[in-house]
Amino acid sequence: MITKFNDKVSTLRKILIVGELLIDLISTNYVKELSEAKNFERRFGGSPGNIALNLADMGLHPTILSRVGRDPFGKSILENLRTRGVNVENIQLDSVNPTSFVLISKSRETPQFFPLRGADKYLQIPENIDDLVKNCSILHFSSWSISQEPARATTLKLIDMAKRAGAKICFDPNYRRVLWENKQDGTPFVKDILKDVFLLKPSRDDAFNICGEMKDEDYVRTFHNLGVKNVVMTLGKDGVVVSDGKKMKHFPSLAKHVVDTTGAGDAFWAGMYYSISRERNIFEAAKVGNAVSAFRLENIGTNSPLPEMDKLLSRYNIEELNEEESI
Repeated sequence: MITKFNDKVSTLRKILIVGELLIDLISTNYVKELSEAKNFERRFGGSPGNIALNLADMGLHPTILSRVGRDPFGKSILENLRTRGVNVENIQLDSVNPTSFVLISKSRETPQFFPLRGADKYLQIPENIDDLVKNCSILHFSSWSISQEPARATTLKLIDMAKRAGAKICFDPNYRRVLWENKQDGTPFVKDILKDVFLLKPSRDDAFNICGEMKDEDYVRTFHNLGVKNVVMTLGKDGVVVSDGKKMKHFPSLAKHVVDTTGAGDAFWAGMYYSISRERNIFEAAKVGNAVSAFRLENIGTNSPLPEMDKLLSRYNIEELNEEESI
């Protein structure tokens, strides 16, 4: 049970986040199909940036390795991160390929998206790669960074180096076939990479796109059988299933009313890293992730600053969250 939230951060050395930074164009109205959207609002996007901003609000200082275009949009992304206290020294500027864009439907459920990929997929191996993985405790990446070359090779090299250095490999398996080269089926590649993963956080949609139709518990067991140590599977309004391979628990959703789902998964990741940095187990980490995600679900603004963590967690009565039930 989590009894104190302002305790000192453990000796967690570094959180290295690898992947896409981009511009989200989100429909201003709720639509069932993205093609129905007529007007869009620009937001800073990309899961790595969202996670980093949330972590910065929590007082943690992650490192991002990414690539944006040397254009007004890339520069605006850097400025937004920099002004919020995120280190941008390892974000590459591409003089040939533009900053990536994604069109997204505003939704109370899983949003639809359409990617217009540019610089993010051309991520290069940095000259300071040894320094990046040195003293790295967590390496976070997603399907975006392994979906196309040369970003795939860069990410795989980082994973290998970080694993050998003793880092926890954490994977957001947001697999969508449209992201892969020539619409190739990347599911065998994704399944193979799971053998190295300490923590996996799929949504139901992610699990379906990787494994096909299954029951929630069977998805979790399948991921464990593929080598994943800890699985946190988000179920939308139905909450989250958490498993360390020995026991499996269900936590209900903490969101009382859903305004916007965009960025909720990234907030969940940040909440878990906040808890892991305090040496909590995966079940306690999932409770904190659930609370930070609920805050995002109930408030407009993927990148708006989070309140102080004590206040946020007290808002959702985390200490009183005893509703988990074994599956």
